[in-house]
Amino acid sequence: MYLRRIRDYVTGRLDASFAEVGHRDLWQRSRVVVAVAASDLQVLETVLDRLTRYLDSEEWVLVSCSSQVVDVDEGF
Repeated sequence: MYLRRIRDYVTGRLDASFAEVGHRDLWQRSRVVVAVAASDLQVLETVLDRLTRYLDSEEWVLVSCSSQVVDVDEGF
């Protein structure tokens, strides 16, 4: 139920990708990855801020949250 709510928010409101990648065999724990593509850094930071605020505002416990920004044009 909780993962479905997160997935629906991420894919529906943030237009991002969602995947459950860890702790799938445990009942009350999960690890997820969210991927966001943006045209510039400010847009990306806005989306990540909205996501973090949403995750912090719900009834589950957010244990940790980290982000990594990759510039795909950097290597070309």
